[in-house]
Amino acid sequence: MIWYGCGLHEGDDVDEETLAGLHETAEQNAAYEKALRLLSMRAHSEKELERKLLERHGKAATAYALERCRQAGLVNDASFAESYAREVYERKFYAPRRIEQELLTRGVPKKIAQNAIETLEIDNDSAIINLINKMHLPPTLTKKEADRLMRRLLGAGYTPSEIRQVVRFSDEDYE
Repeated sequence: MIWYGCGLHEGDDVDEETLAGLHETAEQNAAYEKALRLLSMRAHSEKELERKLLERHGKAATAYALERCRQAGLVNDASFAESYAREVYERKFYAPRRIEQELLTRGVPKKIAQNAIETLEIDNDSAIINLINKMHLPPTLTKKEADRLMRRLLGAGYTPSEIRQVVRFSDEDYE
C-alpha cells in the first residue's frame, strides 16, 4: 500500500533513495499504528508513549508518530495528569505526594503534575479512612496488623503525623 501511495506501480524501477523513503514511510506508519493501539487501551503521557514506541521503532519514526498524535489531540499531558490523579485518588486513595510521584514516573512534567493535584478536592482524613476500610481490618489490631496498616498508609504517601490524626495506635504499637 505504501508504494501505491507514493505513485509507484507494479513493474516500476525503484532506486535506492526511493526504496529508503519507502522503508522510512513504512516505519513511521508502523510507529503511528502502535501509538494508536496503545492509546486505544488507555491514556498515556507523552513521555510514556515515547518510551514504548522507542522499544520497537527508531527516533525519527517515534517523533513522527508523536507529532501526529499531538496534532490529532490524542496526547495531552495536562488532561492525562488530571484524569490519572483523579483516578488514583478516588480508587487507591493515594496522598498528593504519592500521586505526584506516580505522575513523574510516567514522564509528566512536575508543574503539570502539581497543577493536576491542585484540581482535586483532597481530604486526607477521609482518604485514610477509606483506605483502611478497603483493607477489611478487625476493630482491634494486633501488632502485626498495625504494622501492616502503617506500611500501607506510608506507601500510599501519607506522613506519620497525617496517619496519627486519623488512626489511634496503642502506646505499645507506636511511640
